[in-house]
Amino acid sequence: MKSKTDLAELLSYDLSPELVRMILADVKATGNCCIEECADKYAMPPQFIVGRGSTFEYNGETMTSEEFQRRFPYRRFVIVRTRE
Repeated sequence: MKSKTDLAELLSYDLSPELVRMILADVKATGNCCIEECADKYAMPPQFIVGRGSTFEYNGETMTSEEFQRRFPYRRFVIVRTRE
């Protein structure tokens, strides 16, 4: 199981005891869902600004939206495209 610190990093904010109980109840209710996938429903999605290329940086790695989706299938994300 993930620690409370790991979940806070995933969610981008500190967890309250009630939110922890809600996430664990979701895991129990779904049965086959991982804790990260259930916690992602309550997470602030990462936002990426994409300029000329179609790549962005996440945790020090450069990747495309397809690579991000393959690597983190349960994560939602927002892409902001700039006009150039």
